[in-house]
Amino acid sequence: MKKEYLFIMILVILIAAVVGGVVGLLKKKPKVSEAKMTNEIQNVSQNENVVTTASSEEKVSPNATFALKKYYDECSHFDYEEAELPHELVNLTQEEVEEYYAGWEVEKFAKNQLVLTKEMDGYCNQHFLIKLDNGLVNIYRVGTLGELNQYQSTDISKDYLPEEDIGKLEEGIPVFGEGKLSAILEDYE
Repeated sequence: MKKEYLFIMILVILIAAVVGGVVGLLKKKPKVSEAKMTNEIQNVSQNENVVTTASSEEKVSPNATFALKKYYDECSHFDYEEAELPHELVNLTQEEVEEYYAGWEVEKFAKNQLVLTKEMDGYCNQHFLIKLDNGLVNIYRVGTLGELNQYQSTDISKDYLPEEDIGKLEEGIPVFGEGKLSAILEDYE
């Protein structure tokens, strides 16, 4: 019994020593000179997808997602557009991005994501007006300042439409979104 107890004690001490040694090795950090670290960072393999910076200040990564978010004051709609990150923004700080994109507000800044917002005057590009012109149904896009620009001509004649629809089309039917525009046009065909 004493032998078993002694054997278990020795085994526990041995396991504790091994665990302590492993933990000690893991905590021990190798000393790397600043010049060597800078050299290693500059020699990052071109095959790697992530580029490391040597700065403690957060900067935009070359792999970051980039988006522009526009708010239109006339219609109160947002336009969210994801785009390729401009090369000029790589490795810039938030302050430098704000200087580069004067007039835009940084909504989200992280090394892997950048979202800029701006309030725009006028309407977004999703506003249309369906109207009768010369007896045919035509579609106009409402410009940012409210002007009408020819968007699409149709061969839908007023001769085949009910009087109620003709009255609405003579005044003009405002529509938001290309999906709704297509649905309304299908009703007239």
